[in-house]
Amino acid sequence: MIPESVINDIRERSDIVHVVGAVLDLKRAGRNYKALCPFHGEKTPSFMVSPDKQIYHCFGCGKGGNVFSFLMEYEGIGFVEAVKKLGEELGVDIGAFVGRDGGEAGGRLDPYYGAMTFAENFFRSSLGAPAATEAREYLDRRGLDRETIEEFGIGFAPPGWENLYREASGAGLDRDVLLELNLVMKSRGGSGYRDYFRNRVIFPIRTLSKRTVGFAGRVLDGSEPKYLNSTESPLYSKGRLLYGLAHGKDDIRKSKSAIIVEGYLDFLTLWMKGIRNVAAVCGTALTVDQSRLLARYAKRVYIVNDGDRAGIRAAVRAADQLTMIGMDTRIVVLPDGEDPDSYVGKEGADALRELMGAAPDYFQFLKEEAERGARPGDRRSQVVKHLLETVSRTEDRIRKEFYLQEIGELFDVPVETLRAGLPKAARRKAGDGTRAPAAERESPRLGFQKNLFRLGLERGEFARRIVETLYESDLEGEAYRKYFKSLDAALKNNIDITGSAFPGTIEDPDLARLASEIALMELPPGPVGKMLDDTLLWLRKAALRDEMRLMKRRLDELAGEPGDDAGREQLQIAEAYRTVAKELGKLGSREESRTDGSR
Repeated sequence: MIPESVINDIRERSDIVHVVGAVLDLKRAGRNYKALCPFHGEKTPSFMVSPDKQIYHCFGCGKGGNVFSFLMEYEGIGFVEAVKKLGEELGVDIGAFVGRDGGEAGGRLDPYYGAMTFAENFFRSSLGAPAATEAREYLDRRGLDRETIEEFGIGFAPPGWENLYREASGAGLDRDVLLELNLVMKSRGGSGYRDYFRNRVIFPIRTLSKRTVGFAGRVLDGSEPKYLNSTESPLYSKGRLLYGLAHGKDDIRKSKSAIIVEGYLDFLTLWMKGIRNVAAVCGTALTVDQSRLLARYAKRVYIVNDGDRAGIRAAVRAADQLTMIGMDTRIVVLPDGEDPDSYVGKEGADALRELMGAAPDYFQFLKEEAERGARPGDRRSQVVKHLLETVSRTEDRIRKEFYLQEIGELFDVPVETLRAGLPKAARRKAGDGTRAPAAERESPRLGFQKNLFRLGLERGEFARRIVETLYESDLEGEAYRKYFKSLDAALKNNIDITGSAFPGTIEDPDLARLASEIALMELPPGPVGKMLDDTLLWLRKAALRDEMRLMKRRLDELAGEPGDDAGREQLQIAEAYRTVAKELGKLGSREESRTDGSR
């Protein structure tokens, strides 16, 4: 375990403005900074960073926390990796507390990462063996140079049945771990074990922190399947990773655009030709998770698939996913028979850039497709219906309305007609004035509670007044009661709640989001002390009224029940009711005395 003192030291020495500003375009906004949120699509900045509190919060999607949680969310890494990365930048060595593969020493996933590292090293060393002559010739024919092979860890799985298994067993690796990672599998006859990858060129698949979690193997003997990918495992989910994104993310971030290709060699060829803002799907159609991952780094995505009809259909499916989350999506059509690897290999990177510059946005692309060939009217109708299906799955209501307006202008169809064509569930959310369900609307009481806690962060005495005046049970919502307890604990431990120390004590991710939202709220206008007293009074009275309602309901229930027990309970509740009513009356008198100017 990493000592708490080391974690606190790294957090306190890290500057969240520097960390976030390295990947987002931060603009000054009073005491804070703001930017477009990297975790959801938006056109008006709602992502705030506080240098004073050393926290961030998005008022659009609700995500927030400290410098560690930002790195974890943005780069898709674990807590230990985030601490390690920031520690390295500050010169803090946490090697003694971290396992050799980056997890905490003794961590549950250590054996899995260890097995993946062993397998990658085995495949890489096997590429230099005599049995890999055909693999080396294949890579040479595809134009891959030694530098690229080394950088991306490309290797070779020998043709034998148990080469990796024998080496791994000899090194003491757990067979069950190898089986779970599908590096080996049981022989069909049930006796013995054999390697999953055999006689294939191996492409490691890595996380954003460049940890190998899976492999793709390209066949050399013409057998099927052409590509064999690692199966789902404790480390790997193919629908959540993009091949090469760990390498290309900085260029994607700088250019604010990404190129998505289908094949590993497509990616590698573009990379070698100097096109670095690129990533590839991992043997699957582009998923929503992959699309959201891209949205952290890019605003625009160019889909460059094979130039045949199958490639175009796959591009349309990918564009649907990207459109749903608000990405500016362009489909680049290559000449028939070409793929990104062959086209760039023959025509060069500039030729692809020219095609990208001329590529229409997704809606315009579909319109042009509809107008090709016979019966364009029918094709236009099909395209509009297809787009309405995509728009119906768009969660952002404002974006959905803009999409409808854009489709209406492009295809000359009234927006009301398009809205009527949406699936019923989506139609209610697309500009018809339907109010959000009660669960989605914040009650006035929660608003008062947020304001109260925000006021409490101005001074330690204000925070103490909150925890001394209210009971935990006076608050509505489990998250607010947890916040109250955290505030109370911080005060008892003499933690300065006005700076960055208090948010740093909150480990629960959901509670950290609430804490960051409260800390970055604007102060309500008016004298802070008076507002604090007024809000405390309002909340305490509201809690007492709730308590009286509950007691009244129970008295009504007991009224029709016979027996001494019911009578005794009635007397007890009646006495408690009178006590609460008396306290409420005193609070009412206090409120009246304050409104006439007396204290």
